[in-house]
Amino acid sequence: SPSQKPEVVHRRLDSLPVDTRQTSVLSSLLTPLLDESMAAYRAELTTASHEYRALTNMNNQAAAVYRAAAESAKTAADTVEQLVDAKTEALQDLASGTSIDEVDRQVGELEALCTRLETYLRQLETRVAKVSPPG
Repeated sequence: SPSQKPEVVHRRLDSLPVDTRQTSVLSSLLTPLLDESMAAYRAELTTASHEYRALTNMNNQAAAVYRAAAESAKTAADTVEQLVDAKTEALQDLASGTSIDEVDRQVGELEALCTRLETYLRQLETRVAKVSPPG
């Protein structure tokens, strides 16, 4: 009936009759072929292994360069942050400690001192001119 599957007969290779001479010839033909195939596969895999090792070394070197660059960037960022903090603190001290009126008063005192110094300098020049011989 069509619903039944045909029976499949499996034979083991061991059970087949073997001609020793044919096996020897077949072996002598296949052995060099298999040896060459294995050598080709081994060479292919060795080449791939060397390439992956070289890529690994290149990646490690690149990673080292990037780590050094990251460290330099971090150091630069820390330095800039310290400078900004110091300048901000200095400006806050200046802004909180001194008013514009105070600065204006101090500038006025400095100008008055400069005027007195100029007057004193002219007096000294006059005295030196009286004492020194004409010449």
